[in-house]
Order: sequence, then structure tokens, then C-alpha cells
Amino acid sequence: MSNGSIPVEYQTTYFKIEQYCASQEHCAFDVKRKLNQQNIPSEITEQIIEKLLKTNFINHDRYCEAFTNDHVRIKKWGKLKIKAALKAKFLPSVSITNAIQQIDNDLYYENLKYLLARKKNELANEKDLQKKKAKLVRYLASNGYESDLIFDIID
Repeated sequence: MSNGSIPVEYQTTYFKIEQYCASQEHCAFDVKRKLNQQNIPSEITEQIIEKLLKTNFINHDRYCEAFTNDHVRIKKWGKLKIKAALKAKFLPSVSITNAIQQIDNDLYYENLKYLLARKKNELANEKDLQKKKAKLVRYLASNGYESDLIFDIID
């Protein structure tokens, strides 16, 4: 069925997935996982994804921008963690790079300072300054922040 039409017996599935994509940004990886859970044959899954891409229900640029924006603003993730999460969903590198370049640098730095202050507060009873610094570095790195920014803010 290279004409992009979905077999009749899978039309209901297609419309449900269309609603799923309309309600919130999703990428092909999310849709594929959802359809696999429903035991939809892989060739039908590919046809559904192809049609969703054509009709702009799935848009990887839009998805990467929304994901990046949400994870910077809400979860305070760093660029490295965001990039890794998007790569894990097999999204195009260009879409990932463009989304990361749109991060507001002031907000990004404020998030880093916020996380540092919060973790310093948690580690207030740590007397060994080297251990404390190592824990702070590990914490910020695990949140996806770049080592040069971490060492600039900690020193």
C-alpha cells in the first residue's frame, strides 16, 4: 500500500493515533512504541507513521522544540541530557541541534544556579570540601550541564 492509505481494518487505530498526536506533541518513536504495544504489524505501523508525518500530526522539529522547552523550564535539564534523550528517540540531529540552540541562555544559567544552590543546601552538613565539590559536580553533570559551565559556577 504505497499510496499512503491505511487498510480498512486499521482505520480506527489510525484515527486513535491521530488523536493521540493531536492532543500533545509526539514523535515517530513514541507512536511506534504505542502501536507495538497494541501488536499492530510493523508494515502497518510504518504506513501510519508515514501518513502522520505527511499530514503534520508528527513534526520532529516541533517535537524537539517542545521537548527542549519543557525540559529546560520544568525539569531544569541541561543541554547534554536533553540531547541524549532526543537521540534515544532517533530524532534527526538537525532538529535536535536547532531546538537546543533556541534555549534561552539566561534561563539556562539561572537553572544551573538554582540547582547548585539547592544541592549545596542539601549538602550543608558535608564537612569535607573536596567531597562536597565532587558531589556538586556529579549532580550538575547528571542533570546534563556542561563541565565548563559547572566548573565556572562552582569555583
